[in-house]
Amino acid sequence: MKHDILIQEVDQTTLTLTGGKITSLKSQKIKKSAARIFKNQKIFTAAFTGEISVRKLLEMADAAGNVGVDYDYELPSTAAIAKQSLASESRSTGIKRYQEFVANVTKEYSHLNWSGHAVFSKVENSFHSNYTQDLKSSGESLEVGMLYKQFGSTEFADGYISTTGQSYDFSKTLSRATPLLRAFDKKATVESKKMPVLLLDFSDLSQALTRDLKPDKFHQGSSFLSGKMGEGLFSSQVTILDKSYSPEDGQFTAFDGEGVARSDLKLFEQGVFSAVPYDLRTAKKFGKKSTGNGFRSFDSGVMCKLGTCHLSSGTTPMWEMLKSIPECLVVSMAYGGGINEEWEYSNPVQVGFIFRNGVGVGRVPSVSIKGRLGDMLGKDLIGISSDTYTLKSNPAILTQLEVIAH
Repeated sequence: MKHDILIQEVDQTTLTLTGGKITSLKSQKIKKSAARIFKNQKIFTAAFTGEISVRKLLEMADAAGNVGVDYDYELPSTAAIAKQSLASESRSTGIKRYQEFVANVTKEYSHLNWSGHAVFSKVENSFHSNYTQDLKSSGESLEVGMLYKQFGSTEFADGYISTTGQSYDFSKTLSRATPLLRAFDKKATVESKKMPVLLLDFSDLSQALTRDLKPDKFHQGSSFLSGKMGEGLFSSQVTILDKSYSPEDGQFTAFDGEGVARSDLKLFEQGVFSAVPYDLRTAKKFGKKSTGNGFRSFDSGVMCKLGTCHLSSGTTPMWEMLKSIPECLVVSMAYGGGINEEWEYSNPVQVGFIFRNGVGVGRVPSVSIKGRLGDMLGKDLIGISSDTYTLKSNPAILTQLEVIAH
């Protein structure tokens, strides 16, 4: 009887920032295990948090009364994998540097109310079965998110600083945020028009691709991308990957929950739509090969989804790109809208700044932005930055959008 066990072990330290002060430091270790057994063309599962023997976990999966899920595909025979990527310095050094960073930022910008967290993580994933060789991958990563707002503000936040990766050097983190912090207390106006817009965080892009790259949706013809494989939908500047093992981006597994090895999947290569993700079930259904996108957590079934949707960087830092732009709206926070099924984009801007020739003039009052995704990353695209502002290490996008002043 074939079986597998997926184990994730997390060693994590979290520092909480409230009112400009670090108010807690907590460490925890969690081990989660999930077993599957395959018999009579059905999959039976069990999950456990904490220490448990392999024998006991398999017995739980094979217990009487368990309801199995049908499967009709071949299981992989993946060769052994062993990957590890550690942070550049010790965790204690990173914690000390973060504490110093918070002290410096809150002192320099004491007129703002700061909150947030820093999470130092080491994650180890392993997959053991009697049909593959042992698969192991691990990595260390830091994720920092700091929100700031004016004292007395009723907004959730008026801005943020964030970083992720394996380096504990926070100087670049602050330097990226400094142009916005310097312009924060100033006011600017903007007219309704089509103009250059710098999007510091474009998570709406990954959400739209996650929706439209579901294999069933794509092959059934209900995705915007259906029938467009091989077409140039974006500028040649645009390459979008589903990244595999990438600890600096918080992606710690070199294989999926079905034991299939993962490698970077080019969804769009130089603007051309080039790939759809598959797990074992959808690969069998549509006559394809699994791309290692069959993810499962310790207590859930397999879901075919993207791992880390990553836009490849350009060659020029974000603030350098603006020096030649007479007027640009820099969007720090925009939510409440998104990209619809026809790839039309619109969003209210909660925090935006006007920059002229690379210099921040001030914050703008309530505005909205809109455009079409194909144009934003196509004919209207001005550039993609070489550096990042947000947690998930995606670069900033400089494009032309319709700006509507309210």
